[in-house]
Amino acid sequence: MEIEFFKFKLKGKTFVIIDWANVYGWFSDSNSRTYLGWEVDPKKLFTYLKSYSNIIDINFYFGVESSRLKSVSFKKEIGNIGYFHISKEVKWVPAALETTTHFKVLVRRLFNALDNIKNTNLAISNRMHDSFRVIEEVLESGYNRSTIGKSAYIKLIKELDEDLQKLNIDITELQVLLKEPVQRRKCDFDVEISRDIYNNIRNFETMIIFSGDGDYAALVEDLILKGKKVIVVFAAGHKGKEYEDFKRGLFLCPIKKLKPFIAK
Repeated sequence: MEIEFFKFKLKGKTFVIIDWANVYGWFSDSNSRTYLGWEVDPKKLFTYLKSYSNIIDINFYFGVESSRLKSVSFKKEIGNIGYFHISKEVKWVPAALETTTHFKVLVRRLFNALDNIKNTNLAISNRMHDSFRVIEEVLESGYNRSTIGKSAYIKLIKELDEDLQKLNIDITELQVLLKEPVQRRKCDFDVEISRDIYNNIRNFETMIIFSGDGDYAALVEDLILKGKKVIVVFAAGHKGKEYEDFKRGLFLCPIKKLKPFIAK
């Protein structure tokens, strides 16, 4: 199959920013509805970018977990490829789901649903107790026409009742666990990226940023006002809505256009 030809249209010296945490998020979760479907190969990406004579610097930003051999090896790999890499230690910060703004509504709905289940099961359990008494009375009155004996009836009802009560206990424990703090990965490079761009602003006319994160929109807007050309490379489902308001100066490039050159 013939490879579709694609080339960036660059203006003058070009500075490239790769926010690897953002790029990695495009393909790291195969269960995500925005899963890219293929992996970006850092080495192929570097080779492709170096094919442009205009590109003067390629900065690669990523977090490192020193306790994980794979993470440390990746840092060495990126350096060996030739990137100017900027890294820092990943932090794991506690985040209680019920107090974190992003999850408050979700957790509240979940709690309401669990309460409804608990109340429903309680009602069923009460009905089972009533059924137990009725069946016991029928059996003792001699009207049992089934081949199953009295003890079997009683055992069946008790087991059903115990299961329902156990389910209520499990739901309560789940609610308690949801209140426990969980660890959230934190290793943003917004400040470092902004710093490096402004420290080099006199050295480039075009900037390519591999990240669709809308948090960079204000930075991109300012660069455009300063006469710079900005190309944002993004994956479907990973482009901030902030970029929809741009009328000029911004060039959006879906990562799929680069697939033939950078896919692992």
